[in-house]
Amino acid sequence: MPVNLEIKVPVKNLKKLKILVEKEGGELIYSSKQIDVYYKLNNGRLKVRDSSKGEKSVIFYRRVEDGSERWSNFEVIPVTNPKNWIKFFDNFLERLVVVDKHRTLYHLKNTRIHFDKVKGLGNFVELETKVVNGKLKAKKEFQQIMKLLNLNHDEQILNSYSDLLLMKGQ
Repeated sequence: MPVNLEIKVPVKNLKKLKILVEKEGGELIYSSKQIDVYYKLNNGRLKVRDSSKGEKSVIFYRRVEDGSERWSNFEVIPVTNPKNWIKFFDNFLERLVVVDKHRTLYHLKNTRIHFDKVKGLGNFVELETKVVNGKLKAKKEFQQIMKLLNLNHDEQILNSYSDLLLMKGQ
């Protein structure tokens, strides 16, 4: 399984942060509406992502959620028709929650930078730095991008959007 280092931070001004990423050479990958349907599992997380552009996939991941650094092991399977996968999983898995968001995705070095407007939650920046040449190099790159965007590690949200929506009773 691939590994990455993650953080999610609530922000007010997404536009200002996008400009910083573009000035640093970040590549715009897509901007689109995304629907993530999460399913209940005993060990890990499973979601089906349907996107107007970009990712259409089934995603499984495990992540430490104890307040330490958020290293995640994940598998992504691209799919052509997410709605068929949702119907399939609905036959035998319990649906937990649906996350409705608009995501703008940039790549900068080995980091995916997500600028998210999540219905019912607000604006967030998520960083996912993929481990390519060891965890130390990934951590260094991650910290450089945190500094570029002036993100405060102490303001991170340790829960997924699905957890946040469930806590709000949505």
